[in-house]
Amino acid sequence: MSNLNEQAASQSYFSEGDIFYTQDHKQYYLYKLLAFDKDFDCYHVLRYEPVNALPNNETLSDLEVQVYHSPIDRNGFKDAKLLTASKIVADDLIGYHEYLRGTQDPEEYIPIATGYYQAGYTLTDEKKYYEAIDAYSKAIDLIPTFYEAIDNMAFCKMDLGLWADAIEDFQESLEVSPNSMLAVFSIGECYFKMGDYRKAKEQFEQAIDIDPTHQLPRDFLNKVNILLGEA
Repeated sequence: MSNLNEQAASQSYFSEGDIFYTQDHKQYYLYKLLAFDKDFDCYHVLRYEPVNALPNNETLSDLEVQVYHSPIDRNGFKDAKLLTASKIVADDLIGYHEYLRGTQDPEEYIPIATGYYQAGYTLTDEKKYYEAIDAYSKAIDLIPTFYEAIDNMAFCKMDLGLWADAIEDFQESLEVSPNSMLAVFSIGECYFKMGDYRKAKEQFEQAIDIDPTHQLPRDFLNKVNILLGEA
């Protein structure tokens, strides 16, 4: 990241993720560009609390959010200057996603959620699990019933050994899709990895009840019965 206090030339075109600012007297007004609606020449921005001095590399993360989403005409920022480029993370988008759900039909924003999901899938293949979790989180924030994204996020947490967190995600998935053998079995696998064989056994038995033809829950049930001395 370059020196954030270097003055840049005024500009009106920024890229998604850019943090830019305007100045009025002694205060700086900072914005993060979340999306650019070309049809309406509109910036969808996250607005930070005004500050008396521009942040540097160390203090950038200390900025406080004032408003999570504001749609503003691209030319509505007087003498705007780029502060720095940054990544858009899931927490940045909560206001924008609420706006999309409230103003658009699902068929208009479902492709956005699908894009997040596909990005998460690619990042998972690249073993960039934390980045994948963030991508899946974006999809879930936009479409809370997107259980495939919830499951995949949980699998990433399993890859990271975050067993308890993965269990919470699979339980959330089951609230959307109650008869998911995959989620029920995966909770059991997490308990198995944690050494809680009794709870693991309960999950494997439930998975078998849901899909008696699937062999994997039976294999794990046999393993856990041996460990419990109940074979």
